[in-house]
Amino acid sequence: MSQQVLSGRARVGRAATTLAQLVEGPPDPALHAALPDLPWPIHDAEALRGVALLEESRLAGEHPDRLRLDHARLFRGVHDWSPVGTRGTPGRPPSAAPPSRPPVAPTGVPADAERALRRLLGQVAGAGLLPGGWTPDLPGVLRAHAALAAVPAAGDAARWHGELVSEHLLTWGARCLTRVQLGAQTFCYQGAAIVGLGVLRLAADPH
Repeated sequence: MSQQVLSGRARVGRAATTLAQLVEGPPDPALHAALPDLPWPIHDAEALRGVALLEESRLAGEHPDRLRLDHARLFRGVHDWSPVGTRGTPGRPPSAAPPSRPPVAPTGVPADAERALRRLLGQVAGAGLLPGGWTPDLPGVLRAHAALAAVPAAGDAARWHGELVSEHLLTWGARCLTRVQLGAQTFCYQGAAIVGLGVLRLAADPH
């Protein structure tokens, strides 16, 4: 594998790690401000539209509480939440538990793919390529992809990478990000989802 191809894979892997962070939790102010300027390895018009939305989020000064609310609604199913220290919503004091509904974009692996994903991530972890405490969900798959993108695609690593992309990232992983794109109420998460789908396209063909 040429150094150019390996470098391209590594850039896609770093982007996947950032996406994993955004799925796990809302960005802190420093990351939020940096998102539009990160070296996203994308060039197609749709993915660049996602970067423009990240820039719009920064220019609009989307408040951290708004990002937390959008993240909670998208990934945890909390649809009505007041940050600590604010007044409660009408009819509900601040200490009351927020009502929950199904998340807009579930990040967990579907039941019919869970066994295969656990086996695959276990093999990658057994080769010393994943840190302990990996999770069988979309952030875990993105981090596994980043780990495999950092090593030459040969032997087991190539097989694991192909399986991870074709059976997980491009199926239920892409479905999750599509739901984020359609359901997000912030420029930040709309943009992150569009950029994320572009990263998944490159993961399938990073050349």
